[in-house]
Amino acid sequence: MSSSKVDPRREERIVPFHLPPKGEEEEDYNHILATFVAMGSIMTRNRFKMLPWVAAYFGFVATLNTRKTLKSKDSMGGSGAFLAIIALFTYYLNLYLVHKKSLEAIAAGDSYISDPVFN
Repeated sequence: MSSSKVDPRREERIVPFHLPPKGEEEEDYNHILATFVAMGSIMTRNRFKMLPWVAAYFGFVATLNTRKTLKSKDSMGGSGAFLAIIALFTYYLNLYLVHKKSLEAIAAGDSYISDPVFN
């Protein structure tokens, strides 16, 4: 071995790590998309069956991509994921209640079963 190579393990060659300064471009649009899509699905009374799942996807991605240094400072960080969970819950609650009403109508002998959620 030649002695002219620089040893990277030398103490004076260590460069300490510093986080880069926070820039203006560091906005996370997944939280915003999750919030808007979840609110859109709730306001349309879940007529579009895919919207709660799209909101859940964006909320999940936004939660996973949130940096640890920003989690403590971001007061609205989990709102997109939380609204997405609420949208999914209301969607399946509506399905359950409509199914329960239709089963009760069939048991009572009604000939016409109305679907107030999806009509």
